Amino acid sequence: MTTTDTIAALTLVVAVVAVVAVVAAVAALGSWRAACNANGAAQTLSRIEQQRLHADLTPHFRCTVVVNEARSTAMLRVHLEGPPGLLSHGTIEITASLRNDNPHRGDGAQLAGAPTPEEVRALIWGPWKFSADGRDDTGRTVAPQQLPIGEWTRYGLPPTTPPPWSTTTTDAWHRDYANEPVRLSITARSKGSEWTVPLEVPVTIETGS
Repeated sequence: MTTTDTIAALTLVVAVVAVVAVVAAVAALGSWRAACNANGAAQTLSRIEQQRLHADLTPHFRCTVVVNEARSTAMLRVHLEGPPGLLSHGTIEITASLRNDNPHRGDGAQLAGAPTPEEVRALIWGPWKFSADGRDDTGRTVAPQQLPIGEWTRYGLPPTTPPPWSTTTTDAWHRDYANEPVRLSITARSKGSEWTVPLEVPVTIETGS
């Protein structure tokens, strides 16, 4: 074999080795990408499953509001009906709050001499407020309490009054809300999970026997 032949053979070997190395690198890169895609898909599926389980465990509440004939007081009853999957959680912490009649209260521009957006949003734009111990200053939110599945609790509700900056009379305020439902938001917490359940509860007038 001549020197030229030897050099050609060596060049061919080097080229083959280089091709093999490139093929191996491409295969390794493909395996890495496939592993990353598989891991990403697994994480996505796990996240979807966690979201599904969380949604399946959303508490079910049955609520009633009974008002006396004079409309001077009302009683809110909250019954935690399920779902059965929450039975393993034991008691559930619930916090009841009152929502305004309009979610956009306080969103408009403030006019000179008018109440601030914060004052508007802080007011309970609805017929009733909480009177239980542990409520906040406005009576919008009541203190949390523990409630097992299948049990109920109740809250006394005195009527609200018109805002101090309004010329609306108390009677007119009550008439405006006479047939309106009580808009609730109940936040439930258990074992690191949290759910917020909005509700609109029709009012029943208590009649004398």
